[in-house]
Amino acid sequence: MKQETSMIILVIFSALLFVIHQYMQWIVQMNIDFIDDYLDPAVLMPLILYAVLWERRILLNNKKMNLPYLVIFGYFVTMAVLGELLFPLLSDRFTADYWDILAYAFGTIVYVTVREVSLPKKATHSRSFF
Repeated sequence: MKQETSMIILVIFSALLFVIHQYMQWIVQMNIDFIDDYLDPAVLMPLILYAVLWERRILLNNKKMNLPYLVIFGYFVTMAVLGELLFPLLSDRFTADYWDILAYAFGTIVYVTVREVSLPKKATHSRSFF
């Protein structure tokens, strides 16, 4: 569990940033364009990826499982396609902003970096591509 501490800190920090931003944007009516445009996609990826990891650890009964790089990349692509292609087609409330893909990528890279830092050195098998 000690190795998981930095990941849990990232998830809590991401969730707090998301909630504070939503409060500031919708309740306080304080808008900062750059933050309004790119914070949510950036903090989404650590939250989504950790939720998937948590779900798989429970269903597969393997508390030491880590998501393979290919699965992480698959979720990145899925969120980019949903958020920047499908949602804008389905609703006028969404706009396709391809700079959001960089925000998704940033969140994904932060998640992978924190995971790599928190993994024990001898757990190289859990860092496999597949």
